[in-house]
Amino acid sequence: METLTLTTPEVTPQITTTEYRVVYLLLEWEQGLIVIHLRGTNGERTEVRYTGPEAVTMIRTLNTANLSVKSLHKRILEKLVADGKIAGTVTGTPDPIAADDPPAPAAP
Repeated sequence: METLTLTTPEVTPQITTTEYRVVYLLLEWEQGLIVIHLRGTNGERTEVRYTGPEAVTMIRTLNTANLSVKSLHKRILEKLVADGKIAGTVTGTPDPIAADDPPAPAAP
């Protein structure tokens, strides 16, 4: 594979992320796939995937969940923490989609 060796290396300063929020959620019933994109305080993104029977069970649970008691985003974040995907405490209140939120990426 061809690559370019930089004359002066680009240095990316270390960033500190203090919060993540859910910006994308894909539920693929037939393939048993859940894809979650989180955006950090500095605009960085991270992705978490669940597959197979675990994903199907989660989709079925979400499908019958009472989202007026606990928001979908809160459920997602709590699940990620419970599964050790991220560490932290869920705070805040449900927020409607803002007009300046970027569109979701195309589904795989």
